[in-house]
Amino acid sequence: MSEPTLADLLDRIVHCGAVIRGDVIISLAGIDLIRLDVRALLVGIDE
Repeated sequence: MSEPTLADLLDRIVHCGAVIRGDVIISLAGIDLIRLDVRALLVGIDE
């Protein structure tokens, strides 16, 4: 059995779907100045 490639992994993620979520906080002297809440949904579209 061979190791899965990056293309295999991306194909599976797009076929099944995936949610990517992340938070970015920029602070100065302990005070939060900017907060970004990022969410992305990856899915394939069948025609």
